[in-house]
Order: sequence, then structure tokens, then C-alpha cells
Amino acid sequence: MKKILFHIHRKGIVKSVELWQKRGGERTIVILMAFFIGAVTACATAVLHVLVSKLDQLGLYIESLQFERNNAWYWILLAALIPLAGITISFIIQKTLGGKFYAKSLSPLILALYRRRNSIPLKECFTHLLSSGFAVGFGGSAGLEAPSVLTGAAIGANSSSLLGIDRKQRNLLIGCGAAGAISGIFSSPIGGVLFAVEVLLPEFSVAALVPMLISSATAMVVSRLITSGHSPLMFASQQVWADNAIPFYFMLAIFSSLIGVYVIRTAVHFGRLLKNRIPDARVRLLISGILLCIFLFIFPALRGQGYHVIEMLFRSNTAELCKTSASLQFIPAPLLLGLILTAGMLLKVITSVFTVEGGGDGGIFAPSMVIGAFAGFTFARLMNLTGWVQLSEANFVVAGMCGVFTSVMKAPLTGIFLIAEVTGGYMLLVPLMIVSATSWFISRILEPYSIYRKPLAESHMMVDDRDQAMLKRIPVRLAVNTVFQPLAPSDTVSKVNALIRDTGKRSTIYPVLDDDGKFCGVVRLEKILTAMLDETLSSTLVVYDLMETPRGVLSSDDDLAWAVENMERHDTRDLPVVNRNGRFIGFVSYNTVFHKYRTLVKESESF
Repeated sequence: MKKILFHIHRKGIVKSVELWQKRGGERTIVILMAFFIGAVTACATAVLHVLVSKLDQLGLYIESLQFERNNAWYWILLAALIPLAGITISFIIQKTLGGKFYAKSLSPLILALYRRRNSIPLKECFTHLLSSGFAVGFGGSAGLEAPSVLTGAAIGANSSSLLGIDRKQRNLLIGCGAAGAISGIFSSPIGGVLFAVEVLLPEFSVAALVPMLISSATAMVVSRLITSGHSPLMFASQQVWADNAIPFYFMLAIFSSLIGVYVIRTAVHFGRLLKNRIPDARVRLLISGILLCIFLFIFPALRGQGYHVIEMLFRSNTAELCKTSASLQFIPAPLLLGLILTAGMLLKVITSVFTVEGGGDGGIFAPSMVIGAFAGFTFARLMNLTGWVQLSEANFVVAGMCGVFTSVMKAPLTGIFLIAEVTGGYMLLVPLMIVSATSWFISRILEPYSIYRKPLAESHMMVDDRDQAMLKRIPVRLAVNTVFQPLAPSDTVSKVNALIRDTGKRSTIYPVLDDDGKFCGVVRLEKILTAMLDETLSSTLVVYDLMETPRGVLSSDDDLAWAVENMERHDTRDLPVVNRNGRFIGFVSYNTVFHKYRTLVKESESF
């Protein structure tokens, strides 16, 4: 059966696509694929949101039973443990369907695209939907955007692979899936494209925006048809910004950038600390789940994605916000409000870490927007309480979302247009530009990497230098020259001379291998030629006497950036390459590296 399906795929689908490309051009098939990927991704995100909505209603119903049954302790306990049940189901889905290398962040996807590795398992087209759906639907404090983007990327990668699309175009189609996911969730076509370009594919040219725009627009249309135009943030900001508020937008940008840096460092380091201190995944699930339930029981405003809290803040409905914390009603209202606002800014990221790193699934995308809303509202309310000025709290909620989002994602254009599109705040474009640019500038000084790139940068998997970035994508094994003449340590110079004369091949460097093929050292041609001038020496001198320890040895798993660094450090143009068992594979030369670099530059320009 597999052979029949493989034959149909190769002879039917792939051949048809190749014929289409010859007649209509490669661009045509990419454009058509962009329409398809956008539509399918929109359907996937719609399914995810329906699942989360139904599970959320189920959770709210269970919570309501504690009041119907006169606050019986077992109903209260059941309602409090719902988030633990959600991340437990998510954990089981990940282990059974996701496999060992299940990714819950965009960092692995960014690294794969960075290294031009664009093969994504087919099962990721649905595993993220199920896993994040249960984790967030039952109250887990995380967002659905990262799982949706990973799903869209998987749809783009697998559909292009099915049709036999050229590998250099697959990154573009993965970007189409990511853009479609953001557009389908927020009804934000421009924000979706800018997110794909700024966060996932920063090296793409302007021409590559066309397929992404098509995919993003298609996803928005399909999503609106399925959800009847419903979006998680469908409220409009109609208040015009005042001129005297401009200095306060700069102050908010500074405050937002500090909050954004706090979010990045807390999420990365606290998540790593959790894994290191509790290495057993099941124990970590239990401890994180219990702590998550405690936090969410005390501060229900931190539950789920948190978009309903943004709407409360946008309407300045502080009374409703205080009512969410039923267990803290003994605290006076002003103090309770301050406590909830502080928890929203400082604890939302911690509950997100408990949700995701504890065993659930989700992203930091939505939490960063919620934290920004808390920050903007808190800043505006504090300024208004001073009596110096009366600021529009709704406008500053929108600006705070933009500032923290930009600081966390390091994506200023996405922050401006995404927040403007999802909140209807087009009249706030100038304040959003001020807050986004200032937050980006200050946060880059304090924390140069985004929340997705920071773990990769700390692990030295990614660099900012463009040349090094390109060379890091190519492993050494793809640039090895395997044509060489091996020498034995016991070979005499005269024997080496006869060997070179018989083969007719002369190299500047020769590897010296033992009887088992293990690498011993190298002999350079100039030393052999010098020894050949003396007939007595040429018959008695052996290769071992001329052999030198190599100035640097590469592994087949190293990248070309490391090879170039070693060449410059040891002042050589050739380096030997060995495998994990110490067996010699070949040489990497400076000319080969330069040729590979030129090929990458041409591919980058073609994108």
C-alpha cells in the first residue's frame, strides 16, 4: 500500500506540479499554495478556539456548582483543581502524540528556519491544537497564538512537501502559515504578515510579502466566515489622543520596556530553574499544577488567555475586576484593586511558566498583551490620582499592550499594527509609534534578544552577525572534500614520492592515518619536497618524522562558522574533519567555505 501511495505521489502529484511550474512559473504555484495554506490554517485556528470556548464553559459550570451547593468544600476543591486537570490532559497528549521532541515554543521553529531546516512532522498539524486547547481551555494561564503559529507552520511545510515544492520556497510557505494563524486569530492581516517577517523570517525580501499577504488575507476572510466576525479583542478605541499626553506616552514606554525585560528574564530563567530543580516531568507537573491552581484561585484574573480582563481594563470596570477575586473580598476595594493590578503585571508571567513548563501547552504571546494592558492601566490610573493630568485610561491600556508586546517580542512594527487592528485604535497610531519605538530602543539596551531568541543566543545557537549566521546554517559534513591520498606513519619519503607520481595527483596537505583509519596528523607538501632534495633522507626519512599535529580538528557536526573561526585562529586554509569515532573523513578548505557562502547569499537574495 505504501508503495502504491508513494508511486501516486511521485508520478501523479509531483509531476503535475512540476508541469504546472514549467508552464505557469514557480511564482504561480506559490501564490496558489498561499491561498490554500491561509484557508486551512484559518480552519485549524477556528477549531482550536471552539474547543477552548467549550472547555472554558465547562470549567465555569463546574465553578458555579460551588455556589449552588452552598459552597461545599469538595466543589470548591474541584473548581480549584480544574487547571491541574487541563495541563495533565495536555501532558498526556504531548507524550502520546507529540513524541520526545515536542516543541511548546517558537524557539525551535526559529532555529530550524535559521538553519534552513524546514521539515516539520505531519502530526504537528493537530497535536498543538489538542494540547493547548485542553491546557488553556481549563484555565491554564497561556495564549493560543504560539500553538496556532506552530500549527500553521506545519501546514505550510507539509503541504509544500506533499506537492514537491522546492526547499528554498518552503520557508516562505511556512511564513504563510504563521501569518495566516495570527490573522485568523485576531482578524489582523497586516499584523500577521509583520509577525512572520519580524519574528520568524527576518531575512525575506519585500517580494516575499506578496504570498504572505495573500495567505493572511485569506485566513482573515475564512476565519470571519466561520466565527461570524468574532475576535478575542473586538472593541474600538474612539478617544482621540491629546497633545498634552505625549510626554506621558514616553514615560509609559519606559515603564513598558522595564516590564517587558522583566517578562523575558523571568520566563526564561524561571522556566530553566523549574526544569533544573525538578528534572522529573511528572513531579514537575504535579508541583507546578498545584502552585498554578493556588495562584489562579486567589487571582482568577490570571486565568486563561486573559482577553476578558483587557476588556474590563479598557472600560475602566474596576468593580467587576475586583469581584473576580472572590476569596479576597475582605480586603478594601482600593487596596484589592492595587493588589490585582500588581499581580497582573508580575505574576501573569509566572503562572504562564507554571502552565507551559509544568506540562501544559501555550505561548507567551497573549500573556504579554495582558501584562501590557495591566501596565498601561496602572500607569494611567496613578497619573490621574496625582491630579496633575487626566489621561484616557483606555488609550493607555492600548499603548501599554503595544509597549510590552514590542519589548518582549522585539517586533516594533508588529506591535503597532497588530494592537491597532485588534483594538480598533487606528486613531492612536502616533502614540503607538512613540511607545513602540521607545520601548524597543530601551529594551534592546537592557535585553538585546526577544523571548524566543534569548534561549538560543545563550546556547550560542544563533548570532546577530549576518555572515556568521549564514555559515552557521551549513554543517561541516556538507563541505568536506573526501578525495584525498592517505599516508601511513611508516611510509618513507621515496615511497610517498612514487605514490604521488603514480596517481598523478598532488595536494598541498596529506592526512596520516593508522591501520584502523584513525587520524594521526597531517603532512604538508613543502616538507615532502624539501626531504626529496636529499636522496639519503628520502630513503630513510618516514612520514612520522614529517608529520605535524593539526592546528585544528573539526567534527562532522560542526558548522562552517566554527570552521572559519578555527582557520583564522590557526592561520591555515585547510582543516581536517573526523567523525565521532575519530576516523578521518576529509578536509574543509577556505575556498569551499567561500563557495558555500556565495551560494547562500544568492539563495537569500532570491527569497
